[in-house]
Amino acid sequence: MLERLSQSQFEQILNMVIIYKQVHPNKDVYLNERCVKEAINYMQIAGKELQNRGVNLNQSMD
Repeated sequence: MLERLSQSQFEQILNMVIIYKQVHPNKDVYLNERCVKEAINYMQIAGKELQNRGVNLNQSMD
């Protein structure tokens, strides 16, 4: 999986894994397919939660 990425895609994945590790400091995080999938899943869930909060904040401001 990782070997077929462009340089730009690899850097984005690397940044995402770094953020995932910063959010989970006690978790062992490696640059492998399993950890990349965990990081992607986490980012998708966190992004949805932030999006929902933004919608709720916008509704309360109206």
